[in-house]
Amino acid sequence: MTATSTDTVVLDGTRLDLDAMRHVSAGGRLEVAGDGLQAVAMTAALADRLATERPLYGRTTGVGANRDQPVEGEPEAHGVAILRSHAAGWGAPLPAPIVRAALGIRANQLLAGGSGVEPALPLALAEMASGPEEDLPVVHRYGALGTSDLTALAEVGLTLLGERPRAGGHRHRSLAVRSIDALPLMSSHAFTLAEAALGCHALQRISRAALTVSALTWVALNGNLEAVGPAVRTVTPFPGAAEVARVMSDLLEPQHLEPRHIQDFFGLRTWPQVHGPLLDSLDALQQVIESSVNTASENPVFLAADGLAAHHGAFHAAYVALGLDTALLALTRSAKAGQSRISHLLTDPAAWLPRFLADPTTGASGLLIAEYAAGSALAVIRGQASTPASVQTISVSAGVEDDASFSTTAAVRMGAVVDSYRHLVAVELVCAVRALRMRGIEPGGRLAEALDACRALPADLADRDLAPDFALAEELLETLASLAD
Repeated sequence: MTATSTDTVVLDGTRLDLDAMRHVSAGGRLEVAGDGLQAVAMTAALADRLATERPLYGRTTGVGANRDQPVEGEPEAHGVAILRSHAAGWGAPLPAPIVRAALGIRANQLLAGGSGVEPALPLALAEMASGPEEDLPVVHRYGALGTSDLTALAEVGLTLLGERPRAGGHRHRSLAVRSIDALPLMSSHAFTLAEAALGCHALQRISRAALTVSALTWVALNGNLEAVGPAVRTVTPFPGAAEVARVMSDLLEPQHLEPRHIQDFFGLRTWPQVHGPLLDSLDALQQVIESSVNTASENPVFLAADGLAAHHGAFHAAYVALGLDTALLALTRSAKAGQSRISHLLTDPAAWLPRFLADPTTGASGLLIAEYAAGSALAVIRGQASTPASVQTISVSAGVEDDASFSTTAAVRMGAVVDSYRHLVAVELVCAVRALRMRGIEPGGRLAEALDACRALPADLADRDLAPDFALAEELLETLASLAD
């Protein structure tokens, strides 16, 4: 995270990372580095000069299938027309955190120095991103195919020009912003990347919490530590699996467990092999996102050092779409393992626990519904991952754009699963804590800290509304994530 203080993110086109994007999404203050503005100014001068010497897509020509049609009239009017014709987003408005992150990302990409826009544009975007919520643009979720977030960024452009009302209902023109910069502004996946970044960060934290929660379950069920021992790192030679085994060993070795079985059910025994891919896929997705937000990928791109412009296809976000799809598919395996552990805590006779972790003398339901809650969360995750967005395609604009990446769809799906995975892990936490209490087990080491952090979870076994327990458990997950770092 590039920052001058704990609450300021400095954009320079090269060092924006996942933590900084999350900070921007929460309303953190933005500053624009002077060297980034210098790079922008150099490419703006180059773009203005080349526009008098050769055709430049979207600046001296039409767009899409009109790529070879020269623009008639003033370039400024052409820029406004492009924004107006593309601002056709639909669906619900995006929440403020995604809009803020996207504006910060777009400003940072422009500062990488390849777009040909004037410095006023990244400055205006940064100011809007860190301003009050009522000054944010109203941007709709749908309309993009993964060939740049055309509709969303067109809405941003018209808002900057004062043609569209801001979130507070007022209109305000950023007078220094040129409409000729319309296409370069739109030539980005900033909103897709923002949703992907926030989803990736959230899943990374929940996946760390899942390690601590699963360790509590392991203790409650007297799991066999051989499944996370040194041999696992040899026979499963992948970074994520090795990390799961390492963390689990660190958490569980102080417990001196006597295993109940020579080998456990898959939800325990294959945990490194099914949770490890999630860690690896999220790390790979983070790399794709951070590379994308620090790159001048506009079409055309202007290379000031060489005095050249190049038309290209970097707007095709196959890497982003595939990274998102892979993470979603990996998430289904981790979530299924969590659901399995919940079922064993509630109903496995070999666990030596009362069915549903209820008072065995009253016929109470106890945590019976937890199994249903976990199953519903797993169903949402599976539903979002079942048809990868990256296998979709469509041909538009007279066949000139004949293979859309659908990265935007993949990012929307990523956002849709975060709450479900958080809820599933929280449900397991409620079950594991009750099981440990019923068995009178007091773990040692970091698991003692974990159980102490959960002391606010009610100990009463009487049947009651469990929704508050699950909600409280969700709030505890970040604390438990820190114990697995």
